[in-house]
Amino acid sequence: TLTASPVTPDTVSPITHALSGGSLAASTPLCTWYGSQDLAAHPDLYKALVEKLGRDIDERFSGDVDGKASGILVNTSGWIEELGYQLLLHAAEVLRINVILIMGHDRLYSMITTHFRKKAAQEDEMADDEAGPVASFVPPKIIKLPRSGGVVSRDSTFRRLARMQCIKRYFNGDLLRSTEGTVVQQYTPYLSEAPFQNIKLYKLSSVSLASSMLPVSGKQTTDPVQLTPITDLNPTLQHAVLAVCHPSAVEAFQKSGEPSDLYLSGMAGFVVVEKVHMEKSSLSLLSPCSGALPSFTFLIGDIVWIE
Repeated sequence: TLTASPVTPDTVSPITHALSGGSLAASTPLCTWYGSQDLAAHPDLYKALVEKLGRDIDERFSGDVDGKASGILVNTSGWIEELGYQLLLHAAEVLRINVILIMGHDRLYSMITTHFRKKAAQEDEMADDEAGPVASFVPPKIIKLPRSGGVVSRDSTFRRLARMQCIKRYFNGDLLRSTEGTVVQQYTPYLSEAPFQNIKLYKLSSVSLASSMLPVSGKQTTDPVQLTPITDLNPTLQHAVLAVCHPSAVEAFQKSGEPSDLYLSGMAGFVVVEKVHMEKSSLSLLSPCSGALPSFTFLIGDIVWIE
């Protein structure tokens, strides 16, 4: 997922939010579904989600003077080669970042410093050619920080285990000690049945045309991100993590037919396919709490979770 969350005392946990009496709209995270651990899988989708988060943050700040004054902190991906580097620059531009902190990576510091120095020079040349006053480009301030002694890079195994632990925490919460002294889970996940006929499942796919396939100076007019309906519900779905779409997004998608109305909308939550019942034509879905799901329209990626 790509998520933006307010960092305030009342957003630390559901308990502190309930005690603070804060506004739900002001403290609810903006969570969008990417559905993969690989940024190279859907770069067009990743860019679209970052741009959507930027617009949503601007909209929320329009009614929050304190939040706008505080700004945002962006934790980027650790992939800094080729496409990963381009996505990093895209995020800095879209989110209008004015300070970039680079920790213990001289090469990345040099690359980003050179990039923005060249961009500033290009913008100055364009401003000289334009008639009338033109707003000058102000490059972000780039700060190189030393890496603390003893710090090591996390390997792929550690990152994979950390992701699995985050999914487990979403469904089970933290481990707490009861009054009897036993260790119990904070939440009690709920298992519900969903008939095949009620489920609408979509998988995101990229349809990005190469520049050689477009007219000279032409741009792709179709949405590079498409939704592929999954009609064959079978046991291969077991353990898949599904994103639950908001009813309002589902309604907008049904009226317009535009994939962006669905995949750019924030997710209502997530479920895991515990079991596929072919004989009963239904799915057993694990959710963090009891009650009916907001909708039976789901997005699926390549994320799986086995407890």
